[in-house]
Amino acid sequence: MKNNNKIFRKKVKITGNLVFETAFHIGSGKEGELATDMGVLLERDGRPILPGSSLKGNFRSFAERLAGYLGLKACLLDSDLSGVKCVSDETYRKGVYEEFKEIKQERKKLEWLQDHVCDVCSLFGSPLQASRIFFSDGLLLEWGRGLQVRDGVCIDRDTETARHGAKYDFEVVPRGAAFKITIEIENPEDYELALVGAALAEWEHGFRLGGFTSRGLGKVCFTDRKVEKTDYTDAEQLMDYLISHKMTPADSLLDKSLEDQLLNGGNHA
Repeated sequence: MKNNNKIFRKKVKITGNLVFETAFHIGSGKEGELATDMGVLLERDGRPILPGSSLKGNFRSFAERLAGYLGLKACLLDSDLSGVKCVSDETYRKGVYEEFKEIKQERKKLEWLQDHVCDVCSLFGSPLQASRIFFSDGLLLEWGRGLQVRDGVCIDRDTETARHGAKYDFEVVPRGAAFKITIEIENPEDYELALVGAALAEWEHGFRLGGFTSRGLGKVCFTDRKVEKTDYTDAEQLMDYLISHKMTPADSLLDKSLEDQLLNGGNHA
């Protein structure tokens, strides 16, 4: 049985670098600094921003697509589409929420959530349950100290030609930008570490992030993976963490969990 309660039992921290092999565009929703139609997210001093929310969304998407191969359930935020009942689907949640509100004991609520939240949402969060995986904003390590402007045009899908007057331009951060990121997981179960390990493997093989990826932008690779853990039930590890801010090296943890899940998938319930 899952035991994802609020009491700290274990914490896992993953650090590494995201290195962009191509230029990328993560939009600001406003005009750009170079008077373009679409700007990129920038700090006040002009440095590019890599938001943790974008990282988490991309990582969750990989987790959802890989879950089935590990014997895990993913609702895809749509119970009708996935066939998996989960409170992250608004229609399903409305049908069962009154039942949830009637439960008074915290332990009973946790047990109820175990039966009404899919494996992915149990880790990444749902409207009734907080996330236990956290992504930092990227810490900029390297970039070309400038932006580039790219041109774009809207294509008429019927005629497959450019629409008249539909030209636009947008900013990109040049290739070679690198960011350090941190992923922290609270009270992970072994099958959740397997899911994280699988998604991280996709990141290490290279993936695409941001806008205009179909045009070749946003190709990025996760490198220099480092995994650490703290077991709060281990007095020595807890002392190292609380007093010296040290965690225990655990570089094989994700691979071991992934291997076990692939060999014995579906036995986590």
